[in-house]
Amino acid sequence: MKKLVIGIFLSIAFIVPAAAMEYANNTILFNVTFGIGTFSAGEYDGGSVFLGSSLSTDWIPNGKNGMSYGIETGLLGGKKQNENILGIPIIFRIGWHPDFFKLENIDIFILGKAGWALGLWGDMDEGSTSGGIVCGVNIGGSYALTRMFCVYTEIGYNYYGLARNSNYPEYPLGYGSGKTYMSVGVSLKFSKE
Repeated sequence: MKKLVIGIFLSIAFIVPAAAMEYANNTILFNVTFGIGTFSAGEYDGGSVFLGSSLSTDWIPNGKNGMSYGIETGLLGGKKQNENILGIPIIFRIGWHPDFFKLENIDIFILGKAGWALGLWGDMDEGSTSGGIVCGVNIGGSYALTRMFCVYTEIGYNYYGLARNSNYPEYPLGYGSGKTYMSVGVSLKFSKE
């Protein structure tokens, strides 16, 4: 009986239409997330888990058209043998928040991302540099617990190129790239209305 009641409650919560989460004009969202993925260290080195945290902010200039524009950074990293390889990205984000999902307090969105990541290798050669492009496509969602505070998630694919050049001709390039597939965290919403 208890399972039947829970099933009916969940069905009502996710099927019955309600007012969708709406944003006021000039809404600002601050997001803090923890991400997880995989790290590739090259043809001859094993990879590892790719972990890290991100800070992002999104601006919704017109709440009715459902578009957001933002920037993201953070610290993410993986391991190559016994060496930690970190990345600090600067990412531009553009999002679409369609209004055809009619669930109260829920915002479903699609994000496109592009930018650059500075690679930080544990053993850097003098004069060498590291880093590479960042790009990604994600489907995300947030659930408003209060008018300002939401739980937040992104699921999709983000690529972080963290290769480096080298001063040694026999080893011209150190390879590293991370991919994140899921991020979870919290979001704060600020608006004048």
